[in-house]
Amino acid sequence: MLHLILSIMPMFVCQFWVILLCMDHKQNLSKYYLALFLLVMGVNYFTHAAFFNRQYELFAFMDNIWVFTSLSAYPLYYYYIRLLTSDLKIDWRKSWILLPSLILLAFSFVVYFAMSPEELGIFIHGVMYHEPGYIKPYPPLVQLQVLRTVLFKVVFLIQLFISVYFSYHLVNRYNKELNEFYSNTGGKDLSHLKYLLLAFIFASVVSSISSVVGKEYFIDKGVLLIIPSFMHSLCLFFIGYVGYHQHFTIVDFTKDVNDFKTKELIVNTEKKRSTSKSKIIKEQLSNLLEKEELFKNPELRITDITYMLGTNRTYISNIVNEEMQTNFCDWVNSFRIDYAKKAMRDPEFENLSLLQIAEMSGFSSLSVFYRAFKAREGVAPGEFKSRKS
Repeated sequence: MLHLILSIMPMFVCQFWVILLCMDHKQNLSKYYLALFLLVMGVNYFTHAAFFNRQYELFAFMDNIWVFTSLSAYPLYYYYIRLLTSDLKIDWRKSWILLPSLILLAFSFVVYFAMSPEELGIFIHGVMYHEPGYIKPYPPLVQLQVLRTVLFKVVFLIQLFISVYFSYHLVNRYNKELNEFYSNTGGKDLSHLKYLLLAFIFASVVSSISSVVGKEYFIDKGVLLIIPSFMHSLCLFFIGYVGYHQHFTIVDFTKDVNDFKTKELIVNTEKKRSTSKSKIIKEQLSNLLEKEELFKNPELRITDITYMLGTNRTYISNIVNEEMQTNFCDWVNSFRIDYAKKAMRDPEFENLSLLQIAEMSGFSSLSVFYRAFKAREGVAPGEFKSRKS
């Protein structure tokens, strides 16, 4: 029973998140696409379950589909990240990323249907399960299937590193753009996806080790099957968990930017003319935030300051980037942290919790406050407060 549960656990994790993603009331295109990805992965792990439960005939057929689902994993997840960071809708021209998996799928099925029952038995029992009694050299069609497994491993590794590299680049670029626009990026940025990409690599290492040892080694050792089963299930669970809670995407970001551009067209003309004559320097920007305490607004955007000064977003962004050597989010957070430090030193606020101090300083959540404070001050806010008390 334990063996059966472990063999099907990754598949059920996939189906669990497919159902939740499709039922989510905060639905968006990226979530539908992630549900498709997890559905494909569910088919992949169904094949694993057939293998580990010695369903020979079922596995012999599903092994061909497994080639496609395995080689589709990283390209599909890469395109999911594109839907989060750059693509407003699915561009079907990008379907070429599935070409290697489709080619190897066709090759595998052609050889599969050309094989006799005896050749298929040699491939399944001798090559895949490494059962004794099957002597090399194998028949030509079996050798073609062996060649397919070699090609699969080569293509799989190439796809892994290419997909992770470009996905990481997309996430970095997207996060940088968010930091230039919003003063609070909590719930918007995709830094957590970097850890998932590393988890992908780790899961692939586990799979590679399993392949070297031989997957058949785990069939009659239920306890050892816990290792690959748990690792893959955990990775799939966090993929689904992160995707389910990621409500903000490039669609929302683009909408905010376009809303600003629309409003910019109807900004008072006289105000624009008067302010365009004066040079806006960093002292004026800092004074504006300090005197008006704009930083206390957790939803403050660079466009809000742009409206007040009657200038354009690019100009303000350049001042923050070039003269202050930072980004908009970190710049605003510096005012918030300074205010929080003063509050933690003030006896009047000594009974306030860290959450209350974070909120009154303009942070959207305690976790965002903690990360920003520790990154700037080198200590956690709680430790800072205890030192000053």
